[in-house]
Amino acid sequence: MSITSTGIGSGLDVASLVQQLVAADRAPTANRIDALESKTKAQISAFGALRSAFDSLRTAIGKLRSGDTVDARKATVQSDAGFTASATAKAAVGTYSVEVLARASAHKLASQAYAAADTSVGNGHLTITSGETTLEVDIDAEHATLQGVRDAINKAAQGKGVTATIVTADDGARLVLSATATGADNALAIAASGGDGGLSALAYAPPAATTMTQLQAATDAKVKVDGFVRSSASDTIGDMIEGVTLTLTEAEPGTVKQLTVATDPSVLRSAAKSFVSSWNSAINAMASTTKYDPATKVAAALNGDALVRGVARDLRGQLGDSVADLKALGITIDTNGTLKLDEAAFDAGMAKDPAAAARLFTADDGLAAGLDASLDHLLDSDGLLKSRDDDLASRTRSIADQRAALDTRMSALEARYRAQFVALDELMTRMQSTSSYLAQQLDKL
Repeated sequence: MSITSTGIGSGLDVASLVQQLVAADRAPTANRIDALESKTKAQISAFGALRSAFDSLRTAIGKLRSGDTVDARKATVQSDAGFTASATAKAAVGTYSVEVLARASAHKLASQAYAAADTSVGNGHLTITSGETTLEVDIDAEHATLQGVRDAINKAAQGKGVTATIVTADDGARLVLSATATGADNALAIAASGGDGGLSALAYAPPAATTMTQLQAATDAKVKVDGFVRSSASDTIGDMIEGVTLTLTEAEPGTVKQLTVATDPSVLRSAAKSFVSSWNSAINAMASTTKYDPATKVAAALNGDALVRGVARDLRGQLGDSVADLKALGITIDTNGTLKLDEAAFDAGMAKDPAAAARLFTADDGLAAGLDASLDHLLDSDGLLKSRDDDLASRTRSIADQRAALDTRMSALEARYRAQFVALDELMTRMQSTSSYLAQQLDKL
């Protein structure tokens, strides 16, 4: 057999021998480290899956506990009412008579007609006010055209207070200024000063004479609710009826429409569905990360883990204490600990005994509060999962240190083996030389 040797005369395959001896010495420790690393990675992944499932469950429980969910309201208006409405949990249940008297409008002005957009208007300074917004606009001689004035105004405003456009009709081009906010208090006022005096044609400060034409007046919205009138700079009125926001869409003086505010069980039902889904995901996550397959004799990463067993026992125990109220709302518990929601039974249960939902979801000693506290203890920055994460991170660092130490030890062992085989090679070379010498002397005899 052909061999490659670092030895000169022995014929030993020193490199291969050293490699095999080092590999044999490395294998037991390396296998142990690999197994530990594989187990650690599996546990990190499993705890990550559990954290995600528990986070989702805590979010769903938080939604259930919210007053905006349990006390949700629904606003209903008649068709073609001239307004829409939305309601929060603060709204009182009841019926209101609503009459839209006027909608809010934004002030709009137009200049006199000029020959074209590039016609010179004049230079100087414009002061434009709308409500609490005041713009100072300088127009130099180089930009004294109609379009130059438009650009200067828009640059100064940056979308606030007023916008400027040019509208070109058969009789010429006009500068059109529009207030960005509706309501009488946001009416436009324009003062011109300095320069060549040409900008005075854009001044607007009634009742003084002005060449600007009012295209649309700045008006407030007006609505009457149960006979009481309210004015607003905006078509959206959120503080007339507590918890109700009205959005006016069409003024119909003399036409009264009904607004009805009622409880909205669909919001709580949706939150309950989310809770059931999240609960089942958490139960399934705990089952999958702790299971044992007797057929394959393979255990999941967290099989036998005391933390997971304790969490499962705690959560299921709290659920078991609320079986009666859950059943009253159409929520039943399966033998594997998962939940099932019958939506029709939930609505019927809410209508028959709404206090059951309060006991389960909003009471300080209810199911939701208890589950929330348990999940906080588990998920918070100083919770049980964080402690386990720290342990696994420490173990990961230890594995890296063990692997580095093994590499260092094997490097030293390889050097020692190589030195020993080199010495052996030299000894065998000397012995072969002696043997040849003796053979030669014996031949002479």
